[in-house]
Amino acid sequence: MGSLALVRARSSLLVTVAAVVIVSVLGGWWSSRSSDDTYELETTTGSIALNKVAEGSLFASVDLQTATGARVSTDTLIGQPLIVNFWFSTCEPCRREFPVLVDAHEQYGERIRFIGVNLSDSAETATAFTDQFGATYETFFDRDGRLTSALGVATAPVTMLVDAGGVVRRQLTGEITAESLTAAIREVFPS
Repeated sequence: MGSLALVRARSSLLVTVAAVVIVSVLGGWWSSRSSDDTYELETTTGSIALNKVAEGSLFASVDLQTATGARVSTDTLIGQPLIVNFWFSTCEPCRREFPVLVDAHEQYGERIRFIGVNLSDSAETATAFTDQFGATYETFFDRDGRLTSALGVATAPVTMLVDAGGVVRRQLTGEITAESLTAAIREVFPS
């Protein structure tokens, strides 16, 4: 094959490849544009995209730690309504919502058990934090991340309302307000 024929063959190949690429790109663009299929993010009010929605699932059966290092099974928490809040002390939304939880515990603590699950602080830091806000409800530590992994908690804060049978009935992802927590309590745990 002469050099002129080789140049023509290469040019022809380049034109063919360019045509295939253009047709593929335009075809993909056109089919996506004319398609009725749309992708919508599944969201809940106040959701943080990284957190899985745990509503309707059973609260995970794992061991947590107390401030003294003792192990406590989450199975021992089931049997009465629970409000479980996932937090850590340097999380700014956690800091802002903490007084809401303390007030709700004072108001509903006789019939609902409040639990704090700290995600990353030392026992000393967490205790100083809860003391600062006057929190008297229990705080546990998820040191190995088994609870957060099982429930799909990726970022804090997250507050879950769990019924006496251990089913997560409501998940409030992101910073809660007194109004949002009260509304959830009234809906999930009517008196």
